[in-house]
Amino acid sequence: MTSNPNADAWNQHKWRKETSWWDDLEVDTELLASRNVTVFDWLEEVAPDPYEHDYILYTDGSGCAGGWGGYAAIWERIELQNELRSPISRGCLVSGTYGSTVQRSELNAFLDGVHSILTERGRELQEQAIDEAERYKLGTEGILPQFTGPDRISILWYTDRSNISQSLLYDLNGDPLASRAKERDLWMRWSFMAKHVCVTPMCRPRNVVDGQAICDELAGAARALLKGASASLAASSAKIYPIESWQLKRPQTAIF
Repeated sequence: MTSNPNADAWNQHKWRKETSWWDDLEVDTELLASRNVTVFDWLEEVAPDPYEHDYILYTDGSGCAGGWGGYAAIWERIELQNELRSPISRGCLVSGTYGSTVQRSELNAFLDGVHSILTERGRELQEQAIDEAERYKLGTEGILPQFTGPDRISILWYTDRSNISQSLLYDLNGDPLASRAKERDLWMRWSFMAKHVCVTPMCRPRNVVDGQAICDELAGAARALLKGASASLAASSAKIYPIESWQLKRPQTAIF
């Protein structure tokens, strides 16, 4: 932490971010521009170390309008062991849906990854609850009520999608740095989950980070698998009874 927060505007800004890091991230874009620093370079400099987060999340999506899309997420849980914080467990999900653009696939990967993390922690709370009254306080799903205020789960998120990651950051007026005008249904999901997690978005070029590169491969494989399965289903079904083309274009979801 900067010892003298009043040294200059840059240090004052950095100090303010470090002392309240787990609040919604606000970025002084004019200050960064004056220093010729990108928002993600700034994040890398002032954000807590990766293993200071509760989880590290890697995601990627593959899709196109009017076709199948696939996406994947991998997460690592970080805890203190042998006096050092390090990963103690990992999880993974691969999913896909019809009519998904790359943008929607990328955002779905992030949202489903965060939801899986919340579910994992919520189930643990249910198992640790000592009686039915305590379980009732946790909620019917045993997930979200515990993770509010300072107890929100901190997540370092690696993605190659700059516009989505900047949508999680705010300017000093409280507006997202990137528009959320599209995919509003998915951003509604995020507005609910955002109350229970603190996300540090870190955008990196495609496949530079190992976990994100694995997600990229899994997402592409899921998309190809769903596309092939759909074609096989259409061909086999046509032999039994005719199916109108519109029936095959209804939104569908497959989870592995």
